Amino acid sequence: MRRLATGLGLCALVISQVCLPVWANATDPVKALVEKIETRYKKTTDLTAEFTQTTTVQGFTKALKSAGRVYMKRPGKLRWDYLEPSLEQIFVDHERVQFYVPEHKQVLTGRLSKMADSQAPLQLLQGVDRLDKHYLVTAAPDGARGAGGLPLLLLTPLAGGPDQPRVVVEVDPKSYLLRRVELRASSGTVSNFVFNKIRTNTGLKKDLFVFTVPADVEVIAAPTLAGP
Repeated sequence: MRRLATGLGLCALVISQVCLPVWANATDPVKALVEKIETRYKKTTDLTAEFTQTTTVQGFTKALKSAGRVYMKRPGKLRWDYLEPSLEQIFVDHERVQFYVPEHKQVLTGRLSKMADSQAPLQLLQGVDRLDKHYLVTAAPDGARGAGGLPLLLLTPLAGGPDQPRVVVEVDPKSYLLRRVELRASSGTVSNFVFNKIRTNTGLKKDLFVFTVPADVEVIAAPTLAGP
């Protein structure tokens, strides 16, 4: 289930338009890049991409590798399919989430904002279109740059405590879509997602995002966060 919980941390970064803070300095390269990202995602009604995920867990010498495909349709619909090394799926419809693990014959259901196993990346999941309310967005402190020389963007939580992950994103210099996302958890776990073969505005049907629970599968309520 680690792949599913980590995958949720990426969902919002491909499911919604990116809306980041405004900087006073109009020549700020980070501000200019963010504006281009915003413009691109505002024009994106649906998106399909293949992804690879490499996760390094502290204490383990071998990285976990997986791959699959992600589908997004605005507003609020996402389908995240892990295809390798085994099938796992996430279906998101606004607040409703369904985790399907065929190998275990189980479906975990819950509300996105209340799922305990996704506590760390919840801010990303809950409001990417209001990211400035949750994160300070800056260039990576080491000055690292991605493809085309564009600066990597560091998202630092404004609140939420030390358990919130550090998030670094890399933008494609031609499309201004997100091509790589790194989640670095306080536990030391680091997950890297690389997106490729990205296609936008292909007219994805709503049926693609509908999951019907098989007859022989157990439905379980996902662990939830404690109330305020």
